[in-house]
Amino acid sequence: MTSPEDLPGRFRLRDAAISWREVDGEVIALDVESGEYLSLNGSGRILWMALVEPVSIEELGKLLTEQFGVSADIASADASAFVSDLVERSLLDEVA
Repeated sequence: MTSPEDLPGRFRLRDAAISWREVDGEVIALDVESGEYLSLNGSGRILWMALVEPVSIEELGKLLTEQFGVSADIASADASAFVSDLVERSLLDEVA
């Protein structure tokens, strides 16, 4: 699992790489390049919606702590794993 220190920048969704909508509290996204669909609800939906604007792993972790009451360590690890997965899929841009 990637640690937050390994992903120090700010990230946002790559608009050109995905087409997505929020439907009934769930995010349905299409990876345009691979043709793969993603379905996100709960914490995944919260993180995805935050990534519309540039955001850091630390900010995402704080969001999870606020929304779900999990510890900072768990929230940080979950946010890091989520961002790492999206980076590997080339669905995020790192921004200054």
